[in-house]
Amino acid sequence: MLNRRLALELAAKRVNGPIHSLRPSCPLNERIPLLGRISLRTVTNNANESRSRPLNPTSQLSDYPTVIGGSVEADDKLLRTVFDMPASSHKFLSPSGSTAGSPGLLMNSKLKSARSLVEFASDTLDSARKVTDRILSLTGSSEQDLRGAVRLFDRLSDMLCRVIDLAEFVRTVHPDPEYIGAAEYAHGHMMSYMIELNSSNDLYQVLRRVIDTPSVVSSLSTEENIVAKLLLYDFEKSGAGLDKSVRDEVMSLQHDISSLSRDFVTGIAPEHSSVEVDINDLYGLDPMAVAELRRATAAKNDSSAFQYLKRSGSFSRRRSDGPSKDALDAVKKVRLPTTGLIARMAGGSVKSSELRRQLYIEGRRSNAKQVEILESLLTARMRLANMMGSSSYAEYQLADKMARTPEAVKKFLDHLAFKTRPGAQQEIDLLKNLKKKSDPGSIEFNAWDRDYYMSQYTDLTKPRVRSYDFLNSYFSLGVVMQGLSRLFTKLYGIRFVPRETAPGEIWHEDVRKLDIMSDSGGIFGEQRVGVMYCDLFARQGKPRSPAHYTIRCSREIFSDEFHDGLDPGNRDVPTLVAGGQVYQVPTIGLVCDFVSKNEHGPTLLSFGEVETLFHEMGHAMHSMLGRTALHNISGTRCATDFVELPSVLMEYFASNPDVLALFARHYETDKPLPPQLIEASLSQRATFRHNDTYTQIEMSLLDQALHSITPSSLSAGGIDSSKIYHAVEHQYSLFPTVQGAKWQGMFGHLVGYGAVYYAYLLDRAIASLVWDRVFHSGKEGGAVSREAGERFKNEVLVWGGGRDPWECFAEVLERDEFRGGGESAMEYVAMGAGEQVAGAWR
Repeated sequence: MLNRRLALELAAKRVNGPIHSLRPSCPLNERIPLLGRISLRTVTNNANESRSRPLNPTSQLSDYPTVIGGSVEADDKLLRTVFDMPASSHKFLSPSGSTAGSPGLLMNSKLKSARSLVEFASDTLDSARKVTDRILSLTGSSEQDLRGAVRLFDRLSDMLCRVIDLAEFVRTVHPDPEYIGAAEYAHGHMMSYMIELNSSNDLYQVLRRVIDTPSVVSSLSTEENIVAKLLLYDFEKSGAGLDKSVRDEVMSLQHDISSLSRDFVTGIAPEHSSVEVDINDLYGLDPMAVAELRRATAAKNDSSAFQYLKRSGSFSRRRSDGPSKDALDAVKKVRLPTTGLIARMAGGSVKSSELRRQLYIEGRRSNAKQVEILESLLTARMRLANMMGSSSYAEYQLADKMARTPEAVKKFLDHLAFKTRPGAQQEIDLLKNLKKKSDPGSIEFNAWDRDYYMSQYTDLTKPRVRSYDFLNSYFSLGVVMQGLSRLFTKLYGIRFVPRETAPGEIWHEDVRKLDIMSDSGGIFGEQRVGVMYCDLFARQGKPRSPAHYTIRCSREIFSDEFHDGLDPGNRDVPTLVAGGQVYQVPTIGLVCDFVSKNEHGPTLLSFGEVETLFHEMGHAMHSMLGRTALHNISGTRCATDFVELPSVLMEYFASNPDVLALFARHYETDKPLPPQLIEASLSQRATFRHNDTYTQIEMSLLDQALHSITPSSLSAGGIDSSKIYHAVEHQYSLFPTVQGAKWQGMFGHLVGYGAVYYAYLLDRAIASLVWDRVFHSGKEGGAVSREAGERFKNEVLVWGGGRDPWECFAEVLERDEFRGGGESAMEYVAMGAGEQVAGAWR
């Protein structure tokens, strides 16, 4: 899931709204304005460009070791062991809390305590101010000096993100409150300075002079030209170059948007958190869930009502303490939550149609205050867009995206809806027939019937298999990690090598460290090209959203940086040398919330969890394989509606027979996965695939409608989000309109994905085309073909934000229709991939 737009909407990074069938992709560092671009952009180096080389590229760097892997076979075996073995039973990990002789958290020598994180931020801020002063000193400089300005801007961005990215990661995953507090302080401190820079007219004028000087522009590398234009666009989008009074108003609106975004995210909740229900109306609900509800009611402690066993949806065993049996038997009414796991369980299992209707409406009814906050946020966004010359926030937001215009997005979504709706309606008709059989007197099929009858249909049609043939028995976590490494070796010539961690390097014993190693035939030669920390198990206080975090991105370290004294804090970063150039080694964090069952054996993943891991690894490969000179276009720093392509594409590999043959084996018998088992599972999952896709289309259309408001379209009372919501429902819904629902106030992704929620559908559509024409084009073994992998890597992954995404697609698909992008390219995607999008939705 892409993360928050840091400079404007600090609360938007991980929004857990009621999103059906959507992978919250990861705090993937969405592009933010200007120098704080913790953004989604990257490009490869142009081999024909000349650039300054370090005089002695390694002599002035730290002695951080360049690690060469041992035996490939031994590393492969160790990889499975490391992820399948309990942390407490092997010596592979060093204690997370030890600081004696510690190289620092995440191998950062500046992070040996919580206090040192604050000091690291302060020291980095001092360095950033020096670079800022150096840039400002170029105002009246010669053209020769101006040629280094873009690199200085980019270096400043890297400094800011070095702290902001790190602090965001630490405050999200670290269990120590002191570290969390220090990370919060460091993040806020650096963000304040970044916002100050973003509004600097003096910095803008320096960049403006660079771009307005033809001789300087002609001397810049391709990457420098791209970054200069991106930075200039972001400056101007933030109001730079305007009169001071206008800039001040823009800044005020941005702060309002940030504050309203936080309020909206923290306020996501139904108007009524629970409803009183007669115990007899819960017929069909898991008896253990009913027992927990009775126990909570008897104890008059609703907060204890949900004793989940993490993701599984199971409940705790009956406790010996708590209310007596007589007290439990006396309970005739309970409080049933209107949102959350137990509400979803009830919606899919309770026989009472009236109770399901009540749950459905109450679970989608925001309180009046939340709707008011949303409408204030939408108004502030519209005003900001108007001040910057756009008619609507959607127009303002989409100008630098692949879609470019709201009209292109609307046509794309309408075309997908047209192609998907018939299949979705056929699936609903299947459920209608099932309802008529069980309830002959029923007339309407309503929205609250869908999940219930889907569950009924699934129970009737699911295959009956013996327990040891359950699909997850073939997907222990270690086996899946082994499979991913083997797949990437075949596609890209890189593999995972487990590394022992140093004292104090990791934050929890569940964390595993991997070096990403390139083989001798790759462009990097045999050396480490990245570091990945895997924090994959659920624990108390840890977010449940799977995510990819950039902790440090790749960038070239130019020769003048070794001795200019501007950034002593960057001397001890891990590096690699490729083509005579020195690069920072990218470091990422991969976070999931799998349930650890190590005390009873290896952790076994459901197939959905396998897909999740493949999805996040798509982001990881994007980070690892991009090698750019400049930070602003590195790794996953690219357009919001492009960044999900590599991750969505990876989901196709998870079910491919050639890929599964690389790793899927029973954790006890070591027998390979029977093809019929995965085929049966995929067939069952695909039964209602059109409904899943159509739901996403509706949500995307609602997002567009809410952000396409213009001053001329407003009524005297201002924005009426409920009216807009019901208008979209009336036009597109497969079910009768539900009166009383105000779900727009619970659509959390309106903050982080305002006007760009369609991105998932667009990237899924493009991914379906890439899969069919590159990896699944009729060639035997295409999904594990090095030729296909190199094609995708060289035309897409290595470019990131340094090349027009439409150009990437035109090259990798060998289709000129994509060149230039615009409405025609969007329409071509919808026409070419409409049915495949529905078939591919997970």
